[in-house]
Amino acid sequence: MKRALHIISSGRGERSYSRALGTAIIQKLIGKNEIGTVVERDLSKSPPPLLDEALVGEFYKLPETIDAKGKQLLTYADTIFNEMKEADIIVIGTPMYNFGISGLLKAWIDQLVRVGITYTYNADGTRTGCLLNKKVYLAVASGGRLSYWPEAYEFVESYIKAVFSAYTGITDVCTYRVEGTAEQHVTVNYEEIIQSI
Repeated sequence: MKRALHIISSGRGERSYSRALGTAIIQKLIGKNEIGTVVERDLSKSPPPLLDEALVGEFYKLPETIDAKGKQLLTYADTIFNEMKEADIIVIGTPMYNFGISGLLKAWIDQLVRVGITYTYNADGTRTGCLLNKKVYLAVASGGRLSYWPEAYEFVESYIKAVFSAYTGITDVCTYRVEGTAEQHVTVNYEEIIQSI
């Protein structure tokens, strides 16, 4: 059985639409016997440290050059990398804030992406990702609807696909959306949204 990692990045707790959509995806995959173990990381309960001068310095060192103090600074980063490494399926829930992902999810990505850990450089300067053969389900919630905005204003799915492809090697990303959550009398049929799974 496969192992899943569920990333929750909304601060709305049980009222979060992205959390509910991510949970619906997890439950459907369990029902189809595709996953047997689920590890949940709620970023609102264990917020990623924001990057500062000391932490950035450690992120750009090759793993074999990091000393004991550096390893202490990288405790959170190492923990979430190991969760990603052990997972076969990653379900990421995010609200759309001002056309982008949540600040918590951005901070988590900033902790995850590291040279020599999630990607390496080739002789010609190109990158090769190190987290291969994994699938991501992206659960996005937005107050408005994609159809309201110009096509070029889609920054959530495009950003996740770009950063995961470039810095982890993960290219299999499926996106599901719950839209119009700011509208009056909202009712959401999560099963209908994820019927293609």
